[in-house]
Amino acid sequence: MQRYIYVVLLFFMSASLTAQEHHYWSNQFGSRSALMGGAVVGGVRDTSAGYYNPGALGFVKKSSFSVTANSYQMEFVSVDNGAGTGEPRELESQELNIVPLLISGTAVLGNHTFGYSLVGKAQSSTKLSGRRAEIINVFDSNPDYLYPPSEIEKYGDYSGITFDGPEDYRGQFSYNSKVSEMLGGASWATDVLPYVSVGVSGFLALRSQRYSISSIARAANTESGFIASEDKFSDADFYNIRTFFKFGVAADFDELKLGATLTTPSISLFGNGSVGAGLVRFREDQPLENNLADDRQNDLDATYKSPMALALGMEYMITGQTIVAATIEWFAEQSNYEVMTPASRDYLVGDTSIKLDSKDVLTVKNGASSIVNFAFAIEHALSSKMTGYFSFRTDFETFQGHENELEPLGINNWNIYHTTLGIVRKKKDSESAIGLVYSYGSQSNFKQLANLDPSERQRNDFMLASENQTSADYSSLSLIIGYTYFFK
Repeated sequence: MQRYIYVVLLFFMSASLTAQEHHYWSNQFGSRSALMGGAVVGGVRDTSAGYYNPGALGFVKKSSFSVTANSYQMEFVSVDNGAGTGEPRELESQELNIVPLLISGTAVLGNHTFGYSLVGKAQSSTKLSGRRAEIINVFDSNPDYLYPPSEIEKYGDYSGITFDGPEDYRGQFSYNSKVSEMLGGASWATDVLPYVSVGVSGFLALRSQRYSISSIARAANTESGFIASEDKFSDADFYNIRTFFKFGVAADFDELKLGATLTTPSISLFGNGSVGAGLVRFREDQPLENNLADDRQNDLDATYKSPMALALGMEYMITGQTIVAATIEWFAEQSNYEVMTPASRDYLVGDTSIKLDSKDVLTVKNGASSIVNFAFAIEHALSSKMTGYFSFRTDFETFQGHENELEPLGINNWNIYHTTLGIVRKKKDSESAIGLVYSYGSQSNFKQLANLDPSERQRNDFMLASENQTSADYSSLSLIIGYTYFFK
């Protein structure tokens, strides 16, 4: 029975490996489009139309080049009692990301408009760590833990000098993750009627993602000096190139502008990655069976997919100075699939009668729930050269799995809400933009990343305790800087 329990623990320690960023609207792209929070599917009329609605490119009749130079983003993640360290502020991450949002341009040839774009769709990193140190009675003395008489000669007679009394306990936890995704696209559009235009964009997407998580516990008996330890880790690292298309239609009725897009499911072209995991439990006064597991597999094929999406947008001019806009986008469910599939081989190490297949433990899976995001924006002319913007957008999480299950490659399974303020200054042949984005989210039913508190151990725990439910908060502040030059 004890062997079975250990094997089950080993399996669930690693089987939750997944590859999933849980949000689709993390960043917005282009000077005006970013300030409007992406609420531009109906009214976009600049180079960012290749991304938001290629159909609207048919209304762009000037060749132009645009650079939304950088978005400087400071991300804050805080997990209350995230690792059971006992520290007042527990786990916190503060990371500065520099996101190249958009480089794009258009070329007009007769009735046709061609576009190109390079989009920094996702750029995020999280680093969390915690430590616990205390004098505590981790183990109770138990004769069942001693070696049987037949093995005393082999291992030694440790009766009477086991783990009686308190132990000097040290526990450490660390989590690191990074996600990066770039899109490169080409677009074409033409107006089929004076007030209706259609278009299409084709994209190549390069995604890289990695994570590592580890928990370590050590205890030395203050009387005998005997040592016990428990270590467990898992990590994954991959890149993938995929392709997809976006079809768009736009209508322009002067004060009212409308648009719709259909994004196809992506097709994975190729990718490569590695995955590893392991666990070891050790106690000097007893032989622990089936408590060493380890495997790492490299050069694995890596697949990543994005789902079909449908967006609708409108933009309406209330007065000569004020415009309101809204966009809503539905993302289809992404059925579970395998991102990386390792080969079959023994996961447990040593002479053991129980077999556990690395393929069952290390396979990296992905999936996403169907969600609907919406954005609302106001554009107001402050002067003949200056325009102000306010926008709000949702960024609902797409976590798919059992409730409260941890996704190591994307712990941010919380809904995020983005608010943007900014201005655009126009000149004769160019325009510049600057804005601030504040984003926030929280999760009140968040599973601990680890539990270093030995006093909370359950019946089947060794040194590290089973994870409990806690809460987590997310916030970020981003600076948007943009510049567009219009060719004559």
